[in-house]
Amino acid sequence: MDTEPQSYAWLIDDRLVVAERPGGGGRSHRIARRQADFEWWRERGVRHMVSGMRSRHGLVDAALFGFGVSWCPIPDDDGAGEAIRRLVTTAISHLDADIGAVLVHVDRPGEWLAAVDVRLRIALGLAADLREAVAQTEVDGFPVGDTTRRILGIRDTATQAA
Repeated sequence: MDTEPQSYAWLIDDRLVVAERPGGGGRSHRIARRQADFEWWRERGVRHMVSGMRSRHGLVDAALFGFGVSWCPIPDDDGAGEAIRRLVTTAISHLDADIGAVLVHVDRPGEWLAAVDVRLRIALGLAADLREAVAQTEVDGFPVGDTTRRILGIRDTATQAA
C-alpha cells in the first residue's frame, strides 16, 4: 500500500512539511493507513515528527517505526497560540539539527494546522508578513477561518500584522 498522504504541504522542499496526522485524523484514522503513511514519509526523508495533537496517539508507533518524535500538545483554542509557538520552536530546533526532514502534524488539516503553517512561515522568513503567510497557507489548501485568525491574533479579516 504505497498511497500518498491526503493533506500536506512542504514548506521547505525535502526538509519541512506540515500535514494531517499519519493515518488520517479523527474518525477517519486507520492503523493500516498510518503504517502506509509512515513508509511514504520515510521514503521522502522524514526522520522526525513533531505532534501538536492533544494526546500521544500514534507517537509510540512512530518511534517504533524509527522516527524521532516530539510532543507539543495544542490543548484547545484558548491555549493554541502559545502552544503553537512552542511547537514551532521545537520543529525549528529539529530542522536546525539537520537530522533529515521534519514533519509537523496535528490531528486534521483544519484551522490549527493552518495556524501552524502560518507561524512556521513567519518564523523561518518564508513570508514577508502575516498577510503573505496566510495567503501561502491558503494556497497549501489549509482553511484559514475565524479560529485561525483568533489563534494568530488577527483582529480583522483583512489579515493585518499581529
